[in-house]
Amino acid sequence: MGFRCRWMATRGRDRDELLARLRFKIVGELVEEVYDTGLYALELDAWFVVIGDGSDHMDKVKRAEAAKLSDGGDVIWLATDDSTMTSELAMFGAGAQLWSTTYDGSDGVMEPTFEGAVPWAARTLLARLEKEQARAGGPKADVDHIYGLAPAYAMELVGFRHDESLGSGDHVPIWQLAPRTSR
Repeated sequence: MGFRCRWMATRGRDRDELLARLRFKIVGELVEEVYDTGLYALELDAWFVVIGDGSDHMDKVKRAEAAKLSDGGDVIWLATDDSTMTSELAMFGAGAQLWSTTYDGSDGVMEPTFEGAVPWAARTLLARLEKEQARAGGPKADVDHIYGLAPAYAMELVGFRHDESLGSGDHVPIWQLAPRTSR
């Protein structure tokens, strides 16, 4: 089945102000650092991350909202869907996209697409993943290492990966979110 999620991260901003702008509210806190499908937020180092996990929730973390939020600082946005083997990682600043990398592996192992000034570190990571793919048997292998580019580079940037434990040893609060109702 796999993961289907979208998340965005920004830093140096007030949590309550961000949630208000996104029209979300905190409705609970998880006791364990494991979450099911749903809508969540967490603070990790300097980053505030909002996660829409699962097909019923990922559409609530919108690319357009990430762009709007970047009027107050950079925003990293990730969308990934293991069922279609598609992903996108983008960085926004001053209300516009600065760069992105997209991947569509629905027809097998492919090359990602880069737009804008994608950091050299992402290209270096891609070269490493291409070597892993070649060792596994190339495009005909039963594994697609290239698909992992977006979440792996997002992990380097933010320190968060949707499909891994937070692993810090310290308790990181994970808040359950819900859309705010209009009055």
